[in-house]
Amino acid sequence: MSPPLRHNNRYLATLALAVIALLLSPTACRAGWWPTVRAKSPTAFMKNEAGVSGILGLVLHQISPYLLPVLYDYDGAGGKQEQLTGAASLLLSDPAVRPILAGNADLESVSALLRSPAIGVLLDGVDIGQLVLGTGFKGMLSTLIDSEIAPPVLQPLLEQTGPYIPYIISNYYGCGGGTNAFFDAINSVLTNPLVEPFLNDPSALQSTASDPALLGAVFPALYASVITNNPPMYNWLVTLPNQCIVDQGYIQPVAVILTQGTMFETIGANLPKLADDYYNTGCTTEQLLAYAPVMLEAFNLPTAEQTNALFQKFGTTPSGEQVGFTQPFNGGPSILQCVTPNLAILTSVFAIG
Repeated sequence: MSPPLRHNNRYLATLALAVIALLLSPTACRAGWWPTVRAKSPTAFMKNEAGVSGILGLVLHQISPYLLPVLYDYDGAGGKQEQLTGAASLLLSDPAVRPILAGNADLESVSALLRSPAIGVLLDGVDIGQLVLGTGFKGMLSTLIDSEIAPPVLQPLLEQTGPYIPYIISNYYGCGGGTNAFFDAINSVLTNPLVEPFLNDPSALQSTASDPALLGAVFPALYASVITNNPPMYNWLVTLPNQCIVDQGYIQPVAVILTQGTMFETIGANLPKLADDYYNTGCTTEQLLAYAPVMLEAFNLPTAEQTNALFQKFGTTPSGEQVGFTQPFNGGPSILQCVTPNLAILTSVFAIG
C-alpha cells in the first residue's frame, strides 16, 4: 500500500515539479501539446507573444496555486499515489485532452476528458463529496469557468452558478448519488449523435438556444434520444435523489439565477416547496420524465389550448406505460394531485383548468 500523500511532502513536491517539468519539456512541445495561440487571460499574459511561452506561462500561472491543495485534498478524500500517477499517465498520453493541458480548452476537449478512462482510475474509492469542497477543486473549477469555453450566451450564467457547483456535487454524494452511474449518463449524452454537432460547433448551440421556434422543433427528438431512449441517462435520472438534493439548499439559488427575468421566476423561487409537495404526495421522477414532453408541447401552444393539451395528452415511459395529468400511476397518485398544493404557482406558466 502506498504511503499517504499528506505524510510524504517530498513526494508531493517531486510530483508537482515533475508535472511542471513535463509541461515545459521539448517532448511536450514536439508532441504538439502547445498550439500556437495567444493567451487569453490574465491581462499580463495577453501581452506575451503568441506561441509556446505565452501558453505555458498562462497554464502555470493559473494552475500552480491549486496543484498542491488538490493533491492534499485528494489524499484526505482517500486517493492513493498509484491512482494519481496512473490517471496522469493516461491523460498525458491522450491527444483528445491536450487542448486542456495547453490552456486552450473547448467543449470537445472537456467532453473527451469526461470520457477518459483516467477519470475512473482517479476517482475509484475517493470521497468525491469531500474532495470537491476543497480549495484545490474550487480553484480548478473557477479557472475552467474563467477560460470561457462555454458559448457566450451561457458564459454569464456559468460564472454566476459556478460557486454553487461544488456544494451541489457534494450534496449529490451526501444524498446517495454514485460516480459510475453519473459518468455513464454524462458520457451517453456526450457521444449522442444529436449532441455531438453542438460540441464540435458551440455556435450552433448558441443559435439554437436563442431561437425559440428552432428550439421547439429540435427539442422533441433531442429529448427522446438523450433521455427517453437512452437507458444510462434515463435510469440515472429516475434514481436521482432529487428531493434530498434540493432540500440541502444549493439548488434553489441556481434555479433563481437561471429563471431570473423569465416567466419561470416564481417556479425558481419556490422550487424547494414544489419538490417537497410533489414527492411527499407520492409522485415519482419517472412520471415527470414521461410527462415532460406533454408539458413542453403545451407551453408552446396558445394559452386557450394549453388546458386541453395538459389534460388530454399522455406521455410514455421507455417500457410503454402511459402517464397522464389526471391518471394515477403505478398505484400512486396522479401528477395533478401532487401539484395541487402549488397550482397558483404553476398557473403563472400554464393555463390549468
